[in-house]
Amino acid sequence: MEPNQISWYLIHFLNDLIPYAVAAAGITLIGATPLGRASISWLKGHVNRGRAAELSADIERLRQELAETQERLDFAERHLLSTAAAPQAPHQSPPRSTEPRIPTPV
Repeated sequence: MEPNQISWYLIHFLNDLIPYAVAAAGITLIGATPLGRASISWLKGHVNRGRAAELSADIERLRQELAETQERLDFAERHLLSTAAAPQAPHQSPPRSTEPRIPTPV
């Protein structure tokens, strides 16, 4: 390669690289500002600590409610199983009266 060709490739490479370098420098400078740091934190998905504590309390409350519901279900299930296992008295009809029935007018 001739020196003239090398300089041509170098100039084109730098011309293609300059917009990317300017963009990277701009993003770095914006990221150093308070607004930029807040944006970066938001993009990373960080949750506000107060909100995280609130969500943690909600999850704990839901776990407690779920445990209570499971206890109630277990109780109902045991009750149904115990009544199904117990022998039931045969169904007896009420004794019939020997008096004649009087028809009622409609």
